[in-house]
Amino acid sequence: MAKLTNRELDVVLSKLAKANTEAFKLQSLISEHSLEVYGVEPGEVDNDEYIDRVAGGNGVAGGMSAAEFDRSMRDCIERRQDC
Repeated sequence: MAKLTNRELDVVLSKLAKANTEAFKLQSLISEHSLEVYGVEPGEVDNDEYIDRVAGGNGVAGGMSAAEFDRSMRDCIERRQDC
């Protein structure tokens, strides 16, 4: 494990805070889009594919296309209605 100097730690903490703020803004856009298009957010329909591939549920996020996101949302909504 690397021991950081105070200066290095300051830089890392600042970068992490900025990255988290940007991630929050982007996740808010996805939530707004999802509510407008599907009437629900990904978490409301337990969209694990989105959570794992985009939101970092598994740590590193590999991403997904708009078409994959749409399919995953529609699949989750359909399964939810079958319950």
